[in-house]
Amino acid sequence: MTAPLMEASGVCAGYGKRQIVDSVSFALGAGERVSIIGPNGCGKTTLLKAICKLIPLMDGDIRLQGKSVTKMDRRRLANCVSMMPQISEQWFDFTVLDTVLMGRYSRRHGALATGSGEDLHVAEECLRTVGLIEQINDSITWLSGGQRQRLMLARAFAQEPSIIVLDEPTNHLDIKYQAELFEHLARWASQPGRAVIQVMHDLNLTRMYSDRVLLMSEGRVIASGIPAEVMDAAALDDAYGYSIRQFMQKSLGLWRND
Repeated sequence: MTAPLMEASGVCAGYGKRQIVDSVSFALGAGERVSIIGPNGCGKTTLLKAICKLIPLMDGDIRLQGKSVTKMDRRRLANCVSMMPQISEQWFDFTVLDTVLMGRYSRRHGALATGSGEDLHVAEECLRTVGLIEQINDSITWLSGGQRQRLMLARAFAQEPSIIVLDEPTNHLDIKYQAELFEHLARWASQPGRAVIQVMHDLNLTRMYSDRVLLMSEGRVIASGIPAEVMDAAALDDAYGYSIRQFMQKSLGLWRND
């Protein structure tokens, strides 16, 4: 049996003395796209930050390729995991190319090493993949929100990690680019030794583009399984405090009546 790329065991995490994530355990296998859903404030983003070692663990452990994140330096961690964060409104005046090349830092040798021809080739291919090769020399301040989102995906690809972690990846994207982003991720994750973890708010996209879903509520995982199981569970309504199925059926009915 192939070992998982990542294992979270009894993970507790938060900020200062305030615990947000409470005893979360799950494994991530190669080729999987796992979506984390749940109401605002339930601990989704906090869990991602713990996986990426952006905040310390209060308890439990997270192992990447069999090694605890607590024992990994930043360079080794970056070779395993790349996080695509929520898009900020504050940007420095870097070019599109320079921004993607930042994703190559952990692959260079020496703190002052400059980008190689291979780095440039990888960066160009990643920009071509997300449809931004024509903007390669543009300032990122010229890009739209959707283009910046695709740029961050290109930078994540350029890092060549085993796992890409995404926090609400469809922010700022119209429907076409939402679909294209998930298609890019699906192709990327289909290669050996790769997987995706993504925090999602859009439940339709979650059902369409996930292999497995974790439903969180008040810091805990209260349901886990394939999308059809989790999305049909009564736990979904309990977590959101709302009849999700009824809302979705009503919305679908509006399209059918046109």
